[in-house]
Amino acid sequence: MAIARMNNPSHTRVLLGNKNFSLLLGGQVVSQIGENLNRVALFWFVYLFTHRVSDMVVVGILQTLPPLLFGWLNGVLLDRHSKKRIMIGVDVARGLLVMAIPLLYTLHHLTLPLLYLLVFMISSMSGVFGPALYSAIPLIVDKDRLLSANALMQTTGQIGLLIGPLLGGLLAVLWNPSGEMFINGITFLSSAIFLLFIAFREPHNSGSDPSPTGMAEEIREGFSFVFSPHRRLLTPFLFMTLYGFVTGPVNILLLVLSKQILNRGAEGFGDLVSAFGVGMLLSSLFLTFYNPRNSMAFIAGGFSLAGLLSLAIGTVSSLPLDLLLFAFWGAAVSLVNPLSQTLIQHTTPPRLLARVLTVMSMGFLTGILGGMAFFPELSNRFGTHWAFSIMGLCLLLPSLKGSMTLLRRMGEAFQVSTSNNA
Repeated sequence: MAIARMNNPSHTRVLLGNKNFSLLLGGQVVSQIGENLNRVALFWFVYLFTHRVSDMVVVGILQTLPPLLFGWLNGVLLDRHSKKRIMIGVDVARGLLVMAIPLLYTLHHLTLPLLYLLVFMISSMSGVFGPALYSAIPLIVDKDRLLSANALMQTTGQIGLLIGPLLGGLLAVLWNPSGEMFINGITFLSSAIFLLFIAFREPHNSGSDPSPTGMAEEIREGFSFVFSPHRRLLTPFLFMTLYGFVTGPVNILLLVLSKQILNRGAEGFGDLVSAFGVGMLLSSLFLTFYNPRNSMAFIAGGFSLAGLLSLAIGTVSSLPLDLLLFAFWGAAVSLVNPLSQTLIQHTTPPRLLARVLTVMSMGFLTGILGGMAFFPELSNRFGTHWAFSIMGLCLLLPSLKGSMTLLRRMGEAFQVSTSNNA
């Protein structure tokens, strides 16, 4: 994706002055703070309940698996129906489901299998919301402001990642972790209220075939648009998959790093995740003002920096230094999301946008599952430092591939030059 100019700073001011976008942004800030608070509380609750990292892995997989299983269907439904109504319904449903966790805990009916079921149901709802959100942004934002809008929207996740875990870590010390989930349920319901007041320019989708054959054709159309050889979306898909692979298990690795190596417990875990969020927030704010000329090369450079930082993390055992490294690590890896989302929104017809975003999301989720299955087990067998070192090597792969391509082209140019001289 080549964008040959800096963003006009007024774009950000115009976006924040857009009532619909500001409401969407505000609702997501509230929702993301609660969601990340719940993430800390949920992982910590399971760890205290069973004292097994494997159970945290199960929770992580259950949070990831439903969108992967049902994503192909979610995209079709989102392209067919009102995104506003779907987003409101999802927020209300997952708010009530999350609030059921502390209620059942208070009534002494919360068991680990029941918790797994609730996590699966909440994740099934959340898997619809992400593609709905990013396919809704072009309905309220002009095309030339999409990168700024996507970057600002990503800041909501980073603000949540910054405040939620820090608050969650403190509350985990002072309060029952399941009680924090009640707060999370309220934030989802609050997000639904914000959505009620937003006006979307919903496209009129007519002619959809409701039969299984028609739905199968719509699903195939979304996949073929991403994987077709002449499209430009295969590279972003691979980047998103690698992004999921390295970020999916980060919370589990940070918890183990905090408890077993740094001896800081829940508060240290919250600090590490918040440092990661600070870096991601600064990266997103940077992209609200700057458009790189070559987005894919920019992402590859960010991954390379994150790879080197991962190798450094694998050699230190100091909390202040780890906080600094994770801040830069978060900034480097988080470049992929707003840049990829903008490329997708620019190149995909509106009638296909939700399906294409869902396919990209499935690549990201596949990466998360792979990372969840690989890195925690690697940490158990060989230590957390080894897990981060291997993660660093994985992040360096795109630059290695680019270097090999460059060397091959230089070799071909040298051969041509030699032939001409002869």
